[in-house]
Amino acid sequence: MDDEGPKITFRDVAPAIEFICWTVVVLAPLLRLINGAAVTDDQFIIQVALFSLALTGAIGLRIYNFLH
Repeated sequence: MDDEGPKITFRDVAPAIEFICWTVVVLAPLLRLINGAAVTDDQFIIQVALFSLALTGAIGLRIYNFLH
């Protein structure tokens, strides 16, 4: 069958991905407060990397969604 149903494009899911990124950005300080500071350098690097990626993704997707 050639009819596979509706196609999902990135443009359709970009707002949901942006919401998830902003959620991570908002919850990161709360989780740090609850869990405490990083014990090892590896934990700190992972925390900073996840926050940075979420913030970069949220800002990038905000611009993408605004322009499209």
